Amino acid sequence: MKRERNAKQAFIEGTVRVVARDGLDKTTTKAIATEAGLSEAYIYRCFESKEALLCAAFHMEDVAFAYFLKQNLVGMHIQNAPWKDRAFQLWSASWRFILGRKDDCLFYLRYYYSANCRTYAYEEHLQCFQELFAAVEQTFKPEANVNMLLHQVFDTMLSFAARVLGGEMPDDDATTQWAFEQIYSFVVPNVREELLISAGSTPT
Repeated sequence: MKRERNAKQAFIEGTVRVVARDGLDKTTTKAIATEAGLSEAYIYRCFESKEALLCAAFHMEDVAFAYFLKQNLVGMHIQNAPWKDRAFQLWSASWRFILGRKDDCLFYLRYYYSANCRTYAYEEHLQCFQELFAAVEQTFKPEANVNMLLHQVFDTMLSFAARVLGGEMPDDDATTQWAFEQIYSFVVPNVREELLISAGSTPT
């Protein structure tokens, strides 16, 4: 059983690296097995299909990011700092987490925007973040569409990450700040005003 768990993880991690290197369309089970250092036939003892393996790799990334965010949300409750400063600290930490794991980010970008994801993995993806969505819901005005807003944040983050990893934008402090300002501009109108005022900041 332990051997099978280890093999599953090796295949999942190999999938991430192959998709990051070769792209989703060129990823084959043979390439994944070679990357994992295991037999191609053994993939089908661990997973029902190649698509199931891709879904498992995508879910691994979702779980890691959701856990990271959950651990870092505590910083949003620091009362002696302006809300915008707290939001920037959360953004900056999340940004570094994403860009610091290049293969994982490239895999995620390629799979998230694929038809495969929408067909096979999107519902599980949404479920993975429901607890986080519920945890931040009280931050926003009653009329705010929190799900749509947070998906917009997520998509904007991925868009900027794609531009940095593609060499279109530099990975520096200016990009970090600029990306944050773009996101903050559409988030802050939806934040409860008493949170902004009590934290010593005002919408800008």
